[in-house]
Amino acid sequence: MTTLLTIFAILILSTIPISTSLPTYLYSICPNTTFPTNSKYKTNLNTLFQSLNTHAVSNPTGFYMTSAANGTSDAVYGLFLCRGDQNFSSCSDCVKTATTTDLPKTYCPTSKMAVIWYDECMVRYSNESLYGKMTDSPQVMLTNTQKIDGNQTAFGEIMMKTMNSMAVQTANNRSGMKFTAETVNFSRSITLYGLEQCTPDLSATDCDRCLGLAIGKLSVMQGARILMPSCNIRYEIYPFYNGAVNFTATTSTNTTLSNENGKKKVSAKLIVAIVAPVVVFSLLLLAVGTRCIKKRAKKFYSVPHGYGEDFAAVESLQYDLALLQSATNNFSNENKLGEGGFGCVYMGMLSTGQEIAVKRLSRGSGQGVQEFKNEVLLVAKLQHRNLVRLLGFCIAGEEKLLVYEYVPNKSLDQFLFDSEQKRKLNWERRYKIIGGVARGMLYLHQDSRLRIIHRDLKVSNILLDTDMNPKISDFGMARIFGVDQTQGNTSRVVGTYGYMSPEYAMHGQFSVKSDVYSFGVLVLETISGKRNSNFYQSGYAEDLLSYAWKRWKDGIPLEFVDETIRDSCSIHEVIRCMHLGLLCVQENVEERPTMATAVLMLESYSITLPVPKQPAFFIQSNVKGFGSDQSTSKSMPLSVNDISVTEVEAR
Repeated sequence: MTTLLTIFAILILSTIPISTSLPTYLYSICPNTTFPTNSKYKTNLNTLFQSLNTHAVSNPTGFYMTSAANGTSDAVYGLFLCRGDQNFSSCSDCVKTATTTDLPKTYCPTSKMAVIWYDECMVRYSNESLYGKMTDSPQVMLTNTQKIDGNQTAFGEIMMKTMNSMAVQTANNRSGMKFTAETVNFSRSITLYGLEQCTPDLSATDCDRCLGLAIGKLSVMQGARILMPSCNIRYEIYPFYNGAVNFTATTSTNTTLSNENGKKKVSAKLIVAIVAPVVVFSLLLLAVGTRCIKKRAKKFYSVPHGYGEDFAAVESLQYDLALLQSATNNFSNENKLGEGGFGCVYMGMLSTGQEIAVKRLSRGSGQGVQEFKNEVLLVAKLQHRNLVRLLGFCIAGEEKLLVYEYVPNKSLDQFLFDSEQKRKLNWERRYKIIGGVARGMLYLHQDSRLRIIHRDLKVSNILLDTDMNPKISDFGMARIFGVDQTQGNTSRVVGTYGYMSPEYAMHGQFSVKSDVYSFGVLVLETISGKRNSNFYQSGYAEDLLSYAWKRWKDGIPLEFVDETIRDSCSIHEVIRCMHLGLLCVQENVEERPTMATAVLMLESYSITLPVPKQPAFFIQSNVKGFGSDQSTSKSMPLSVNDISVTEVEAR
C-alpha cells in the first residue's frame, strides 16, 4: 500500500509543469567604445564569460566577480549578481543566457563595456576594475502605468518609508548578501511588496548611498523599479519574488508521529497517505499562483490594445502626456522647432532641467498604430554617438508623441547653405562631420543588431550637437534587412530628389549601396557648400555631380571647394574626400565602396583609392510622379529626428 501511494504521488507530481523558460530580459546598455572582433580583448572577454558561466552553476551566493588578463592593457573585468531569492538553476540559466548569447551575439557584440539586466540576474563587464566601486550610471527606470486605487498620497508615504527602512537593512545585512525583501499591508485589499539589492563588494556606506539615489527616483504608482550597475530596487502591489507568498507544507522525516504524551504512534502508511496529497495540492496551488502572478504582472505593464506584445520591450520608455504638455508649454508655438509632413516638433524642458525635443504626430500623417509601434521599436534599438537618441514615447487617446534628445545646433543644411552660417564650418569641422556620418551609417549597415537601410540620408537629416558632432536622424523611410539579405525592391519609392541612387529612383531597387550613393552626394555637398538638388540655379549648366566630375578630370579639384574654406583647408584631406564622394556616386552599384570601406578610406591614408568613373546623372524631370513620397514635406530646421516609418519589415 505504501509503495502504491508513493508511486501515485510521484505520478501526480510529474504532471505539474516545470518552467524551463529563458530569463526575462529587461534592458541592456552598451557604450560606443568598441574593440575589433579579432583582438586580444575579445579573447579575454570570451575567457571572462566562460568563467562567469562556470561559477554561476556552483556559486551559492549568487554573486561572482573575476577578471581576465588582469594588469594588462587588454584586461577585462566582470561580475554577475543574481536576485537574492533565485535558486541555482534560475541563476545559472540567466548568467548562461547573458554570457553565451545576449551580450556576445545579440546586444553588445563589440562593446568594451556593457551591463545587461534580467528579472533574475545582472551581468556586467568593463575594461576597468569594478571591485568596490559604487556606480549609479547608467540608470534604467521601469514604471507601472496604473495608479493606486484610493489614497495615492498615503500609499506613497508608506512606500517611501518602507523602501528607506529596507535600504538600511540591505546595506548592513550581516549575511554579506546585501539583499532584502519585505511585505507590508497597506490596506485590506492592497499589499506592498518590496525588494532591494546591492552588489556584495560594496561597503555599507556605498550600498546605502546607491539605494538612496535609486529610491529618490521612484514614482508613486502601482509599481516601479530602478536598475543601476551597483544596486537595484523594486516595489509592486503583487508578489513578484520567491517567499512573498508562502505555499508551504510541513513534513517529517521520522517514520512515526507522537502526541504530547508520546503514547500514540502513527504508521508510515498513514503518513504517506496524509502528506502526499498535501504536497501535491500545495504544489498545484503554487503553480496556479505563479501563473496568475505572471499574468497580473503582464497586465499591469501592458500598453493600449493593438500595439502588440513585442511593444513591451520599450514600455519603460513611456512618458506621461501631462508631463510632456508641461515641458512644452502645452505645445505652444513659442516652443515649436519646426513642422514637417508628419507633424510638428517642439522643444521642451523636463522638471530635472533636461532639454528634449518632442515630435507630435499629426492625425493626418497616415501613420497608424502599427507604423508607430515599428518606429519606436526600430529607433529604441539603435545606440550610437552619431545617431539621434530616442528617449521615449507617449500614447494617450489620439495623441502619439516621440521624445528625443535635444540637439541644439539644428541641422547641417542650416549652416552649409547659408552664406553667413557656413563660415562657422571650417574644414576641420566638415571633415569631422563627414567621418561621423560615415561611422553612423556603418553602424546601421553592419554593426548594429539590425541591418538597416536608411533610404533618406541627406544634409537636412544630419543634426549637430553643441560640439558640432553629427547625428543622423529621420528613420522614417528605413527598412530592416535580414542578416543575409543584400537588396530589396519596392513599388513605392520614398526619399529625396538629388540623393536617391538611379537604380532606386528608376527601378525601386535599394540596398546598402543606395545609402552609399546618398552619402557620396552628402560628401560633395559638404565640400562645395552647394546643394545638388538646385545646383543648376547657381549659374551652371550642369548638376553638382557633373561639375565635381569635370573639375576632377580637368585636374583642378580645388575649384570645386567652398570658397570660404579654400585657402585654409587641408588640400590632401579635401581631395581624398572628393575622391571618395565620386566613388560613392558611380552608376555601377558594384563599383561603389561599402560604408566599411568608406570609413577605412577616411581613416587610413595608406590605402590606395581606385580611380573613380563618371558619376550617375540623375535628371529630376525623369522621375517626377514615380512615387508618392519623394520627400514633399517641408525642410525643417529641427533639433530632433523627424521620423515616420512607412515600410518596416521584421528581420
